[in-house]
Order: sequence, then C-alpha cells, then structure tokens
Amino acid sequence: MAELVFTVDSALLSELGEKLVESAHIALVELVKNAYDADATHVGVKILPDPPRGPVVQVTDNGSGMTFRDVQNYWMRIATAHKTTHELSERYGRPRTGSKGIGRFSCRRLGPRLHLVTAALAGDGCCEQTEVEVDWSKFTPGSEISTITCEGSHKTVTDATPGTTLVIQGGREDEWSKRGYDFLKRQLAVLAASRGRKRQGFEEDPGFNISLEAPDFNETITNLRERLLSAGWGELSLRVNNSGEAVCVLNALRIGKKTIIYPERFPTLASVSATIGIMPVDRSEMRDQEVISKGSLREILDNWGGVYIRHRGFRVYPYGEPGNDWLNIDRDRGLRKTALSEVLQPFAARLRGVNPQRALLSLLSSKSYIGDVEVGDRAQGFEPKASREGFVGEDEIGMLRELVRFAIDWSAMYREYARALEAKQESVRARKELESQLSHPVDAKQVVSAAVGVLESEVRNLATNLPTPERQQVLRSLKTATQAISKHEASNREELRHLQLVASTSTLLLIFSHEVKALLSWLDQVSISLDQLRKRLHGQLANRLTEIRGQFAENKKRFVDLLSMTSLISVDSREEKPIEMTLRPRLEQAVRCFDLITRSYSIEIDREGVPGTIKVGPMLEAELFAVLLNVLSNAIKSVIAAGGEKRVLLAAKRDGSKIIMHVQDTGVGLDEENFEKVFEPFAADPGNRLYRGLKTRLNPEDQYVVGTGSGLGLSIVSEILSYRGGSIRFMHPGKGWKADLEIVMP
Repeated sequence: MAELVFTVDSALLSELGEKLVESAHIALVELVKNAYDADATHVGVKILPDPPRGPVVQVTDNGSGMTFRDVQNYWMRIATAHKTTHELSERYGRPRTGSKGIGRFSCRRLGPRLHLVTAALAGDGCCEQTEVEVDWSKFTPGSEISTITCEGSHKTVTDATPGTTLVIQGGREDEWSKRGYDFLKRQLAVLAASRGRKRQGFEEDPGFNISLEAPDFNETITNLRERLLSAGWGELSLRVNNSGEAVCVLNALRIGKKTIIYPERFPTLASVSATIGIMPVDRSEMRDQEVISKGSLREILDNWGGVYIRHRGFRVYPYGEPGNDWLNIDRDRGLRKTALSEVLQPFAARLRGVNPQRALLSLLSSKSYIGDVEVGDRAQGFEPKASREGFVGEDEIGMLRELVRFAIDWSAMYREYARALEAKQESVRARKELESQLSHPVDAKQVVSAAVGVLESEVRNLATNLPTPERQQVLRSLKTATQAISKHEASNREELRHLQLVASTSTLLLIFSHEVKALLSWLDQVSISLDQLRKRLHGQLANRLTEIRGQFAENKKRFVDLLSMTSLISVDSREEKPIEMTLRPRLEQAVRCFDLITRSYSIEIDREGVPGTIKVGPMLEAELFAVLLNVLSNAIKSVIAAGGEKRVLLAAKRDGSKIIMHVQDTGVGLDEENFEKVFEPFAADPGNRLYRGLKTRLNPEDQYVVGTGSGLGLSIVSEILSYRGGSIRFMHPGKGWKADLEIVMP
C-alpha cells in the first residue's frame, strides 16, 4: 500500500494574506495585536512614504520578543496552535487577541519585503537577537512552501533590550486612503485604552500605549491614549496646588474651555491631580470621530471605563474596577439624584437653560468617565495597604471623592448647558432653513404652523400626479397628520402658559405663608388672653370661652399642617433629597388639609386600609404630597358632585419592591373610554359629569379648596410617578363604588 502525504502550495500564502486580511489597515492592526499578546507596553507605528517603491510600514514594540527557536518553531510555522494552548500572555496574563496563527501573514498584505528584528532574554542579562529577511515574491503558485528559504541569523548581544521590529516595504500606495487610516486609528485606540490591571498569578500589567507617525496624513501622535481621552465630549483636568487650592479645567464640545476653583481649600490633597475623559456614546458628542466611533467606544468603555487612583505612580486597587463605584456615580444615578450640590447651584443658576435641580440628569455612568486620579508626594493621609488593595483609613478618600465628584458634577452641569445650546441652535438653523424655503421671515412662535403649511403644499403638489383614489387617500392622511401636529402644538403652548401662571403664583404663596404665620402668632396671644379672662368667669361663659379656645387650637393645627406643605415648595426645598417615608402620617396630613370641606359636606374618608408600617420612596416629600393632594381633591369633588352617600376608601399594600395604593369613591364615576384621557394635560372633565354636578352642589367659596379644574392635576401626578418608576391608572370599580384609582409608588 502506498503512503500519501499532504503538501502545501505557496498559493496558500496569498489566500491567507490577502483573502482573510481584507485591507492594509486591518493587517496593521493585527500586527499591533501581536505586540499586545507579547506583553509589550508600547508600540510605535510608522507609515512612511518611499516613492516610487511604495510606503514603508514599521512596527516596533518593547514586548518579550522571540528567540531564534521561537521564530523557527512558531513564527515561521503556518497555523500553529501556540496561542490556543497558551491563552494568556506569559508576563502579564493578558487574554491573547489571536488564536489562528495567521496574523503574521498580515506582513505579506502590507508589502512584498519584510525585515524582522527581534530580541528575547537569554540569561545573564544578555539577549538573543534574531534577524530574518522575507521576500514574499519568492512564494509563487506551483512551488512548495517548505522548499523556499529565507535568510536569517541570530547572535547573543549585551546592548539590546527585548522587543520586536518589523519593517515592511513595497506596499501599494492606493491601499492607504484617509478613510482607511481613520479606521486604523479607531482600532488602535481600542488597544491603547488598556490602562493595565492585576491578574492573579502574573505581574501587574502597566497598560499598553501606541504612538503613530504618518507624514502622508500630516499626523504624528506621540500618545494615542491621551488623544483618545480628548476625543470624547470633554476632557476634565483637576490640580491641587501646594496651598490646597483646587482648580478644575474643562475643555468640551460647544462650550470651549471653562475653569472653576473650589471655594474651599484642601491642604492635605496638595499635589493631587486628575485627567478624565468624558465619553458619552453619541456621535453628536464626539469631538474627534477619527479616533473613536460608537462601536469602538462601547468596547473601550466596557473593558476600560472608570476612574482609577494612582499613588505616586502606582495603581491602587480596587478603585475604578468593574463594580467598584468609589465616586458613588452609579449609586446616585440609581437613586435618580438630579440636583447639584449646594456649592454648584449658584454656578448653574447663571447658565441659561440649566435647572440646578435637574442638571445631574446629564451625569453619565461611571464607565463613561475614563481617567486617573494621581495622589502625589505632598498629599497627606494616603497610606496604601501592603497589598495595595485600598488605603489604611478612609478619611482622606472621602475628601478626595468630594473633590473629584465636584469636578465631574460641574462637567455634567456644563454638558446640560451644551445640550441646551445645541437644541437652541438646532431650532434656529431649522427656522432659517424654513425662512429660506419660504423666502420671508418666520416669527419664532409661528414656526410649527409655517412648517405645517410647507408640508401641506409639498404633499398636495406631489399628490396631483396620483390616481384619484390614491390622491384622496393621501390628502385625507395629510389632513389628519397636520391637524394632529397643530393641535399638539396648541396644547403644548397652552400647557406652557398654564405652567407659567402656576409658577408665578409661588411668590404670592410664600407671601401668604408669611402672613399666615404672623396671624398664628396673634392667635397665640388671643388664646393667652382668653385663658386669663376664663379664670375670672364662671358657669356658661367660662365653658363657652373654653370651647372658643379649643376651636382656636384646632384651626391653628390645621394652619400649621398647611404651612408645612407650602414650605415644601419654598426656596429651601432645593436642598431636599429623595428619601423613604412612612405613608400613613403623610396621608393623614393630606386628609386634614380638606377637613373644612369633608365636615361641611359630610364626607367620610376611610384610611384604615393603609398600614402604619408601609414606607414609600425614595422620592421627594413634595412629590408624595402632590400625588396625595391631587387624588384626594379629585375624589372629594367627585362625591360632592354626585350627591348621595359621600365615601372615599383608601387602602395600600406592599407588592415586591412597589407600594400599591387604591383610592375608591362613590362619586360620579368615569367611563372606560376616558380611563387614559384624564391623564392628558387639560382633560379636566372629559365625561362632562364632574363640574356640572359641582356647579349645583358646591358652595362657590369652597371651590378654591378642592381646585378649580385646570386639568393639570392628574397629568402632573402621572409624570411624578413615572419619573420615580411608578404608575397610575383607573380600574373597573368593585361593587358599591363608582371609581377605583390604582397608584403604584416605589
């Protein structure tokens, strides 16, 4: 029996080098990945013009290099299993980026001639240096790969350091387009984002960086990681000088360069510095799309996002590692914290379009902030543990956290400002384009109606060429769409007008609150006088004065309850934070606000179904009262309008992480077709039952206690609950009830 063996034709190299590696840019990325796998910390890449022979590509790394044996057994062998059997790099334990053993044929894709110089440690402080010359043009189809030789040599040297250099010549000029070069930068930036980490059983990885030189593209990048950090929306720097003064500088898209000095000094943080890239995954917020794209940035953030701490140049763990939220960024986002700190609120108040109470809505996840906080030699109180897993004592970390969060929150404030600027500029651009199309100026208030007019005109012109049935269908659809747009715009304008009026009453409310407090002080004096007078009287007159004094005390308590609620929307309420609250006492307080009405109209409000132990939140106390007062006001108006038996039943229970509360009443009820409509702004009485009944049964002087029907109440409640992860809806009521309102709260 004859024995047969497989042979390999040189044509295979063309298949590997040119078919699997699609372009010169991808080929070059593969070579840099090889350097990463070889535990390099830096790679220099050069794409140098060499007319007329074509560009020269040079890749130099400071990795572990290769011995002559490695070159012979692994590098010169096609599809070796070396990376499959050695999945982690030897020194730093990096997961290897390649496994097929064909990456070296990227060299062939880049040019026909290769000069390889590599050095690896050989003991006694010496290196074994190997050089190989490869002429890929020798590997012609029809020839056996193993019969073609490459010139090589090796020697032991004392003045070399480990690493590898590849010099590739004779590439095609037309391979290097600007678009392809930008793709290369983005792919290399993903590798340069590696800032290092500890892996068990290996030396600590110091990270990986890249320099890039490309004269044909007028570019020299000495530090690709630094370029990466400045490619996102903004770059934030923080420096604390010897006197403890902390200076923050933000250089960001649309706002340029901004500086702020922390109002207090941090002497123990002297020599602390930080550089942080702010990296939202949004193309419109990228300053340098040649270096990052949405896809590459997601990969960068997933693997290397976070703010690290370095102490005198060395990384201190676990700060910035996945799951370590040392700056409490993800915690505050989870709690839906939106208000800036007391220190930053005055700054935010000066920025048009920025609400100090909601500016932190622009706070990104902790992974979207990439950078290092460097604790220098003059900082006090920072003593790393022997394992470098944290510091001995956490006092100074708290101060450091406060300062870095101040800088990050300040940047979030400006990002909110930048977004407001962009929205305004976009609106102006759109209006100018519309004016250009119409050939006349358009008032800002008439933009929507003018745009609708243009849309109608264009569609009608296009529809004239359609058959009659289709034209009629298009015109009907056009009418429906334009009416919807116009009505929605009118509704928004009316809602804004109402909200402006509501906002304008806050000053009057505070003045009223102040005057009522003065009245309560006078009532206290009157009560004291009545007590003194009662002591001089006897019989029925003394008893009558006792009754009057009791009424004074009761009215005073009701006024105090009301004043405590008005304080929730005062200027001081800006300091309020979302909290957990016991529901029952707040509900009792809300019910007491309507005591005059419920007594006058004999309304029974049963709240025994609300346990005293149930807590709701986190949410603002003002938000909870807004929910309770609005739904109680609606229920009270409904039972008054209906006449007859006037009952309201309140019940609440816990269901998992939510609290479900029901408000049932015997009022006028609500048709199912209006279950959702009543939560739309200004839908005060879609069934036309409520205010028709109130008109005949409610005393005019009482209408201001239960509300005059702006149609905003349930809309506001729905927005509050939705924002806090809850909901509100009407359900089909049970027997004996006309309405059942379900409220889901956190």
